[in-house]
Amino acid sequence: MTDWNTAEEHVDRALELFRRGRLEEAEQSLRRALEIAPDRGDWQFNLALTLDAAGRIDEAINWYLEAHKSLPDESEITVATGIALCKSGRLEEGLVHLEHGCKELPECEEAWAHRIDALARMNQHEEARNIYFLAQQYLEEYPNCLYAMGESLLECNEQKKAVWCFREALRQEPSLPRVRARLAAALAANGRSHRAIRMYLQELRENPGSADTLLEFGDLLTELGRLSEAEEKYRRVLEIKPAEIEAHRRLGDVMSRLGRFELAISEYELVRSLDPEGSSVLLQLAKCLLALKRTREAQRTLVEHLEFHSEESSREEDLWFADLLITAGLPGVTRDHLSKALLRHPDDIQLLRRAAFACFDGGDRRGGDRLSRKLRRMDRSNATVQENLVLSALRAGRPGLASRRLKRALEESPESESLRRLRAFLFIQWIPKMFRIIKDRFTRAH
Repeated sequence: MTDWNTAEEHVDRALELFRRGRLEEAEQSLRRALEIAPDRGDWQFNLALTLDAAGRIDEAINWYLEAHKSLPDESEITVATGIALCKSGRLEEGLVHLEHGCKELPECEEAWAHRIDALARMNQHEEARNIYFLAQQYLEEYPNCLYAMGESLLECNEQKKAVWCFREALRQEPSLPRVRARLAAALAANGRSHRAIRMYLQELRENPGSADTLLEFGDLLTELGRLSEAEEKYRRVLEIKPAEIEAHRRLGDVMSRLGRFELAISEYELVRSLDPEGSSVLLQLAKCLLALKRTREAQRTLVEHLEFHSEESSREEDLWFADLLITAGLPGVTRDHLSKALLRHPDDIQLLRRAAFACFDGGDRRGGDRLSRKLRRMDRSNATVQENLVLSALRAGRPGLASRRLKRALEESPESESLRRLRAFLFIQWIPKMFRIIKDRFTRAH
């Protein structure tokens, strides 16, 4: 038997093994064939498909590119290469192949769909829409294009149009994977939560083992406050994929909201062990530790978070972090954190209030006074700021300044109970001094 015949036998055997799902053995047979005939583009393509099916996308791409080099005019290889590149996140390269693929094989709906999806992932939503309309000129039915277009519209907050796309995709291809789940997500985003729940339940009857659908359904139930049901969905995800980080994190969030802090901490610790370089749960973990009065551990966790805290963080995260630092009794760290946050948001009243509090709490009266005066200029009706200025003057041993500040504060906020109580306190503080003055005058008169 010639080497050529042996190579073809390996290929025939690989095809049979592939059909039976024995991918590793199919790969071995194809590699043996390619050792004999390394330039056979069709065999390179078969190996790429086998590796792709096994989830080894980067290795598959190398063989797709080899096959494309060997057979540059094969439209099917061009399309498959483009799809694989897009799957791996190499969107620009993938789009080049898909554009050629759509010209050479315009009836290939999958090529159009992946092209729309890639453009949407690159935030080129208008171009994605243009490709969607162009695809309609070549295709009678296009459920995958509708699905991809629905995702783009969801990203653009065009929920009603997204609902239509997913409904139409479902009508054209009822067995399309996860189309009901994405329709449910669009319905929920459009404020139709009850219909979304029914759609998720229908999807899970068809595909009970879909971890992605269970996660999305759990998120909707959490948003609706149905925490026990959300917990059950996340636990089902972990039965299917025990190392699913997002399921552990979201289950921890649910446990925290239910007040089951020990269980929440266990979930957050699991997230940290699965992703030791990440910091996604450090603030949630610190919050639970503080709720259980485990202050030292919370302090260590918050200090650890400082290593990961980005200068690009949102205002909301800055505020949350500051509140936890204050609760944990770390005024110095709080001041440092808020000084950086105020560089990004210099006139944010909420950040300024927390910074002033942290200064006073840490003994920096001048810093607290300076920030409080700035706050007073920005918000004269805020009684708490006025009260802080009065108390600051008292701490400095300047009762006269405190009285003047209090008088002005009461003119601006006459209904404030806290300021009225402070006025009574100041009056009591002045009584001994008044008696000393009276006594001194009486003594001098005699």
